[in-house]
Parts: sequence; structure tokens; C-alpha cells
Amino acid sequence: MNVRVLVMVGALLARPALAQSPPPLISREPETVYSDAQRAKDALLSLTFVQSLLQPSSNLEGQFARWKIPICPHVAGMAPAAAFVIERRIRDIAQQVGAPLDRRDPCKTNIAIFVTAEPQATIDAIIANDRMRLLTTAPNRDLRMRQPVQAWYASYYRDDDGLLRLDLPRGGAYAWTNDFPPINVPPDKPVPLEGDAKANLTRLFTGMVPEMGDATVLVDFNAIKGMTLATLGDYIALLTLAQTPATGRCQPAPSIANLFLKDCAPDFHTEALSQIDLAMLDALYQTPDQPENLQKTRLIGTMQRILERGAK
Repeated sequence: MNVRVLVMVGALLARPALAQSPPPLISREPETVYSDAQRAKDALLSLTFVQSLLQPSSNLEGQFARWKIPICPHVAGMAPAAAFVIERRIRDIAQQVGAPLDRRDPCKTNIAIFVTAEPQATIDAIIANDRMRLLTTAPNRDLRMRQPVQAWYASYYRDDDGLLRLDLPRGGAYAWTNDFPPINVPPDKPVPLEGDAKANLTRLFTGMVPEMGDATVLVDFNAIKGMTLATLGDYIALLTLAQTPATGRCQPAPSIANLFLKDCAPDFHTEALSQIDLAMLDALYQTPDQPENLQKTRLIGTMQRILERGAK
């Protein structure tokens, strides 16, 4: 028997053994099944969370302001090392969610954070000295310290001519006059004090978009004793990267917004930004401006898709 015959016989004998060997193991993980029920749950959660947490524009229905100018946070009233940790945390989260960052050193502060044992006295002093006049543009015109950490916002909306206009609620105790000029508005795009905003109206488009201009945060030092800087930084980041003022109401999901609230469900308390918090911030900065009348719907849909990707 020559060598070729021996090889053929050996191959034929080996075939039954190969046929009976077990199939190879699957090397990759099986795909996660994402049910329609879970999608519906995420859609409802996104809708409820956005409506409960985000403060809408005062003049543009169904729209939410976000930072278009680069942010520059600054903390006063803490040791330099502690202040740096909080400022850095806000910057890191801003970069993660896509908010613009001012990388100059030093930069012009537009997120001012005051840590003080007497927050109301500090607010009164700020107003009296005109150092942070943006407080007069607080959307609810309420300049009383009512929460352990509280934020006020100055926001604008850009009309179809590209001019920035103050996004102020109508009426109230504080009127905007020439004595209170805006702080961080580009000099080539002044804020008109009179006249109607230019719009370009269609069913889905107005030509007007809200923007955040300044944020001021007062922190009651007595309320944060024993708290880690990381937790405080995350809480302030949520308050300043979007208009999410502390209201004293429990948010209907795990959220750092519930940090100081004692009546919330235990599962809804977190000491860091939750997946839901980050999904909301991500969605805010990922959602395109145009057409503006769909911003809220698009934001909720984007948040739902982010939550869906995170669950897989």
C-alpha cells in the first residue's frame, strides 16, 4: 500500500470522529432583547423627567436654553484646592455631555458659585453692590434663598436677525433697564431693550432660539458639611449646565437633584449624577435647534435612545 492510499484511508477513518465532535462555543455575548414594554417605560420616564426638571424659556414655548457661549465656572468662598476640584468636575461633565468650554486661563466667569454660611446676606450684598446684576434676570424674580443650594439664571433668545434679547418673564418686581446692562453678551450683538423680536414663523420654525448667558449659585455652607466635593460638584453641574433650578420637589427617578430632599424614595437618592441625569444633559446638547418647535419632542426622543443604548 503506497503512501497516497494510507493518507486517504486515514482521512476516511477520521471523518466520523469529526462529525460527532461538539460545535464550537459562541465567543461573543448574546444580544440583549429590548422589549417594547421597556421602550415605553423609557419614553414615559424621559417625558416626565424633562417636564419635571428642566425649566423652559420664559418667552419661547416648549424650548429649553443651553450654553452656546463657552462656560467658565468659578467658585468663591472655599479653599483654592477645594474650589479647583468643583470647577474641574463641572468642566469634566460639560465636556462629557458636549457643552462648550472656555479653555483660557483665566477666563471670564459666567458660572459664579458662592459658598457661604450666610447665603441670603450674600445675595443681598451682591444686589446692593451691583457686582452680579444678572440676579435681576432670575426667571421667577425671587431673590430669596429657599434651598440649601440654589441657582439663578440669566438667559437670552436669539431672534431671526441674530440679535440676542433678554428672556425675561413679563411683569415682576425687577425691570430690566439701562442701569442693568447684560454681562456676557457679545458687543457686536447688543440686546435690544425695546421693539419686537424678528421671527420667521412656520408650523415648525420660529427663527428664535434660547441661550444661557450666566448662572449664579449660592451654596449654604452649613448644609454641605460632611459632603464630598465630588457629590457637590455633580449637584452644581446639574444646576448650571442646564436650567434645572432646585424646586424642593422629588424627581420621579434616581437623580442627584434629590440630594437634599428627605421625603424622596430611597432608590431615587444618588450621590453622583445618575444615568438618567446624564442622559438628559446628553440629550439637551445633542438635540439640534432646528426646527425649534420640535425641540422638546426631539429632546425626549434622544434621551430615550440614550437610555436604551445604556441598557444594552
